Amino acid sequence: MSPIGYEHLAPDHTAVRMATYAAIAEAHRRAPLPDDLTTVPLTRWESRVFSQNGEDGVLAELLRRVGTGPRSFVEFGISDGREGTCVALAALHGFSGLFMESDTGLFGRLTARARAWPGVRCRHAVVTPANVAELFADAGVPRDLDVLSIDVDGRDYWIWRALEDWEPRVVVVEYNAVLPAGEALTIPAGHEAGWDATEYFGASIAAFEALGEARGYRLVHTDLTGTNAFFVRSGLADDALPRREIVPVHAPNYLLTGLGHAPDPKRRAFVTP
Repeated sequence: MSPIGYEHLAPDHTAVRMATYAAIAEAHRRAPLPDDLTTVPLTRWESRVFSQNGEDGVLAELLRRVGTGPRSFVEFGISDGREGTCVALAALHGFSGLFMESDTGLFGRLTARARAWPGVRCRHAVVTPANVAELFADAGVPRDLDVLSIDVDGRDYWIWRALEDWEPRVVVVEYNAVLPAGEALTIPAGHEAGWDATEYFGASIAAFEALGEARGYRLVHTDLTGTNAFFVRSGLADDALPRREIVPVHAPNYLLTGLGHAPDPKRRAFVTP
């Protein structure tokens, strides 16, 4: 979705944000943990400084539990880079990675911001199911990258499905929380129009979960806003991640205000993948 930024913060407040993130991370590190982590939802670790929702804290905690590989990420639908799922990894933790953005104006601001992040590259591209594998290959994305974040407000399901040769440790996808949680539904693979700010976008949590299971991933969290779903590759810290039956699946609650998107006036159909 379009980013909800920190418009109320002047550029020189970056240091404040970094200090806040550091304080949150330290508080989480010091907090006592239960003996059985499989019984505790990841909701308690949600925190937002560089991310749009609670991704900062959840992702930090997931990587603490599953470990890191090449310390790399890919995120597309990153807008101008003021906030995003992987911005903290780039700005604070020294991860290398690839940000991709299709909008020309936003991409210009993204590249200017990313100059301060060594090892981070930016690519001006419209990511589609047809070209995503080529974009990854051309950029030399490691096949065992640590984090993949998909947010294009459209064919997100089909894009993940097209990445057959990459096995991230953690995959973060934006799902459509309006759709029935128990039904596998997505917009058609051929739908090319951009998001029109209605409920017609993306795929249901059930569609992503089925795809994840087929790829060897399991759902470990959805955030309080009903926006993002987090998947971890099976075999990584299985005994330290929430069991599926305690993973919450939320209705739309954007900005934690109960907001949702407008109904689709065209009543376009979703399909079963």
